[in-house]
Amino acid sequence: MRENSTSLPFGIKAGWAIGELAIAAFVVLQMAFMLYYCTEALHIPPAIAGLALLIPRLLDAFADPLMGAISDRTRSGLGRRRLYLLIGAPLLGLAFASVFFVPPEAPLVLRVGLLVAAFMASNAAVTIYEVPYSAMAAEMTDSYKERTSLTGYKMFAARLGGVVCAFSAPLIFGSQNNLTDGFRLLGLCVGVFVLVTGLWAFFATAKAPRIEQTPQRFSVREEIAAVLENKSFCSLWVAFLLQNLAIGAAATTLIYFVTQVMRVNPQQAGLFMASGGLVGLIATPIWMAVGRRIGKRVGYFCGLALVAAMAVPALFLAPGQANILLIVLIIAGAGDAATQLFPNAMAPDTVEVDELKSGLRREGAIFGAWGFCRKLGMTGGAFLVSLALAAIHFVPGGAPEAQPSEALTGIRLIYAALPLGLWAATMLAFSRYDLTEARFEAIKAEIRASAGGSR
Repeated sequence: MRENSTSLPFGIKAGWAIGELAIAAFVVLQMAFMLYYCTEALHIPPAIAGLALLIPRLLDAFADPLMGAISDRTRSGLGRRRLYLLIGAPLLGLAFASVFFVPPEAPLVLRVGLLVAAFMASNAAVTIYEVPYSAMAAEMTDSYKERTSLTGYKMFAARLGGVVCAFSAPLIFGSQNNLTDGFRLLGLCVGVFVLVTGLWAFFATAKAPRIEQTPQRFSVREEIAAVLENKSFCSLWVAFLLQNLAIGAAATTLIYFVTQVMRVNPQQAGLFMASGGLVGLIATPIWMAVGRRIGKRVGYFCGLALVAAMAVPALFLAPGQANILLIVLIIAGAGDAATQLFPNAMAPDTVEVDELKSGLRREGAIFGAWGFCRKLGMTGGAFLVSLALAAIHFVPGGAPEAQPSEALTGIRLIYAALPLGLWAATMLAFSRYDLTEARFEAIKAEIRASAGGSR
């Protein structure tokens, strides 16, 4: 086991962060456009499409903790985590591309079956890649501030990937004669993008330091107990779950809100889809600096308050006010940068809370539960949207003029009111989190003392 409390080289930070581009492509496309792809290109009814997407997402979410436990116990010359970057990146690129090659002319049952199979394979691949990749943040350094910096690089990459995908996806799938050919072209582009960026992180971290302590045995009960008894992690986990429910609902509904309620041409929707991410890209380094002055906890609260406030205007915007919507999305993007940076920077700190109690470093278990949280939240939010679209009698493939009035009103409420309530609940849940920098340093001191000063 090697300690690393010093600053990591720029090349390692940036190279590792590039791997987040692969995850960002998967997350943004499957949250922002997957339901749209199902209803508008494959002509699958919203409720059926939502269920078809829910099953693979749920199975994937439950697989995250298992993948974390596996990576904790992996022994290889590449380390406990990097091996899975090498395996996962090619699998994810191939599997995710195949999602967009479901034949729309096939019978509905076959369409849904092929969609579920391809999406399940891509979700399994992202688990293999993402959980070990994320766990590397706690393994490369045990410095409270350096983890914030490392996470900042990662979130900057996530924002960059999100902006590129959100802006370019409508241009790509709208560039062909029909949505079927457009989404197939998108699948090919994304497959190559994921492969290159995922393998980039693998090669860039070849000389990264590692704090390793491989548990000798595996017990499902002990793994679950370690997470549940980590009160700091549990408080953060609940807040992050509620946050991702809000993000899942808003991100899935945004393209419907932009094209149906605000009546923006689908090919021009990329500007609205990418605007918040672009601002978040710029705001992330600023929030990193703010976090060093006011702390992660206060910074997270500030971000939550900002995104909650920006949900309100969408309740009142009229179709001719798309420019105001763009401003709202820009401001919300600045707040969203904080809601991504700070909880992801706090999650690695909870590893030491468990280590103090158990004497073991279970980064994989912690980040498996963390990945489960994010996916469960986004999955739940997206599924709620699919059910709501069916309930409000949304017409798949229909122009705004063809939609019943209750459908347009419903889309507005799903996009704005539902996330607003969830953001408020997130702030309430996070108020229970108590792992300050002072307490974190005290925990590290206790760990060193119990280890005889070896760390």
